[in-house]
Amino acid sequence: MRRAIIILSAILLVGLIQVSGLAQDKLQGRWEGKAQMPQGEMPATVTFKKEGDGYTGTISTMRGPMPLKDIKVAGDNITAQSQVDTGGTVIVINYKFTLQGEKLAGKGELDFGGQNMSFDFDLKKVSDNPVVADAGGPRPQGGGPQGGQQRPQVPQPQQKPSLNYFAGQWTFKWVGRESPLGPGGPREGTVTFKPDSSGKTLEGRMDAKTEEGALSNTMIVGWDESTKTLSFSERMSNGIQITSKGDWSSPISIRCTVEPIKVKGHTLALKRTISIIAAHSFSITEELSEDGGPFIRLGNALFTRASTVQ
Repeated sequence: MRRAIIILSAILLVGLIQVSGLAQDKLQGRWEGKAQMPQGEMPATVTFKKEGDGYTGTISTMRGPMPLKDIKVAGDNITAQSQVDTGGTVIVINYKFTLQGEKLAGKGELDFGGQNMSFDFDLKKVSDNPVVADAGGPRPQGGGPQGGQQRPQVPQPQQKPSLNYFAGQWTFKWVGRESPLGPGGPREGTVTFKPDSSGKTLEGRMDAKTEEGALSNTMIVGWDESTKTLSFSERMSNGIQITSKGDWSSPISIRCTVEPIKVKGHTLALKRTISIIAAHSFSITEELSEDGGPFIRLGNALFTRASTVQ
């Protein structure tokens, strides 16, 4: 009987030591607060879990929980990364956090085609236990059929395909090369989409600054709900007309088929992919072929919502 009591006491002592060890870890737990994004303030959640000599974790804003990778801790300073697959383009977000007692302050930064964007985090610890659905949701006990861990699935943006997504004003930055379509180099400005009097199409206007001067393009955007197809009719400031249709059957990308473009006796073929990053952001990637030649990257643009149109 005495021996059983000693064994039981030892087991309880080990358990208390383990629990105490978890509670003493300053970083482990669930942190909640706000992220100051380009389009405004929104809720944010970050979790860290101590595993061996390192940490695992997740970060969640409007895209849902995403796994944190390459988590490194040096004193009260923490760095990590997450990746966003926008359907053909993977965007890496780098995070830097500073631990201040029960508060966690930090910044996220990303580089998209030479365009930089940053956003701030202000978080507070709400639990020592990182109880939050990780990027793959709750995992079954014992792992998969072979006892391994289930692979996390990164949630994809679920924007409803419609003209309403684009309605409003967007700021953008474009980086690309010179081509028969226009000058190269950095380009930035705004594009505004407003419903026409029928409410069935959007009238758009782009105003941009380049190293060679100002550009102003106009466009008409239509939508066919039955086929999930966007139609674009664009007139550039140099008089070039671009007509295309975009397949929006996927929630994360719009792949556009562009009609051949005639410019000064040359035939241009343009490939364009619009990647839906979130409700407040989308990107465009373009490749250009001249007179049947190979497709070469033309440029990348990142759009961020500035306001909505009522």
